[in-house]
Amino acid sequence: MEESELIKRKRALLQTIIFFDIFDFALTREELCDYMLYKKWTLAELKEFTNHELFLVETHSHVYLKGRPLSVKVREDKEHYARKLIKKTKKYVKFMQMLPFVRMVALCNNLSFYNAERESDIDLFIVAKKNRMFLARSMVWLYTQILGVRRHGRKTRGRFCLTFFVAEDALNLEHIKLENDIYFVFWLRLMRPLIGHEVYKDLIAENKWINRYFEYEIDDKKHLLPESKGLKKIQRITEFLFKGVIGDGIEYVLRKWQINRSLKKAQKLENRDGIIISNNILKFHNEDMRAKYHSLWEGRFGQFEEFVQASPLSDYDKQFLLQYHRTQTPFGVRSRHTDDTKSETIVRHLQKEQIQVD
Repeated sequence: MEESELIKRKRALLQTIIFFDIFDFALTREELCDYMLYKKWTLAELKEFTNHELFLVETHSHVYLKGRPLSVKVREDKEHYARKLIKKTKKYVKFMQMLPFVRMVALCNNLSFYNAERESDIDLFIVAKKNRMFLARSMVWLYTQILGVRRHGRKTRGRFCLTFFVAEDALNLEHIKLENDIYFVFWLRLMRPLIGHEVYKDLIAENKWINRYFEYEIDDKKHLLPESKGLKKIQRITEFLFKGVIGDGIEYVLRKWQINRSLKKAQKLENRDGIIISNNILKFHNEDMRAKYHSLWEGRFGQFEEFVQASPLSDYDKQFLLQYHRTQTPFGVRSRHTDDTKSETIVRHLQKEQIQVD
């Protein structure tokens, strides 16, 4: 493998792990291979790299940064809550197949990769039929409100957050992405469609920019619910009732009311980066954390840049470093098989990043 390719793969490995480490979330080996930036890896390839990289730890189940073993326990706790929320989500989203003009419902944000806490809500991304988005949104709102599972006020725990709707003619979301926005990149990659798989495939096809980050096919079916012929029949009947002039009139009234109401709420916010209000997109995220996440991601990766650029260490060098970690040998001691440049790079890194050492 050429050195340039080696460096590229080391960078992808670290960048992927560090993104999830921001959330104190250690990945399993299978997840790391599946979510890897740029190119997917095999488990054998991952094993080869983790055997040679001293800043990573691989257990029987997880891979994490050295000095971050707690991220495994935190991840297990988060996954416990997430699985409960996902089970609840499927229970209710199944019946959204009957709601008129709803074309796709997907899990998104942190819950899509099992990152949840006791007080977490359930974020949904919903695609609606062209020229019927506001009617579809009203139906979803009514459905979740009647069942008492819609998030509002202080009632957030385990409830549905209906803050992101788009119409079928607005599936290209590149204009939403910030210039530096690793969170949005993984947001789209990790989206979990529950109903409307064909529309999900259209969504991925429309967002070709994602291929700059993942050079492989993205097609998630992990949580896809089976299509119900009975529920889809109800949907066709209700859509028939709202077709033509009648449906256009109701859509016009709902659009005008919802947009005016949303604009009034948005005016009260200091930061509106997470707000989009238009005829084919409604996005309400009062606190947009994407810039902060990207800054954390870049900062942590910068701590390891020297090791990404460094050539692989010899077995003797590895033993020297491991002995150094154990005995806390004074800085400046060098391996007799390590050239001065490599030794100085290692020492500088250890001096700067002692927290990364178990």
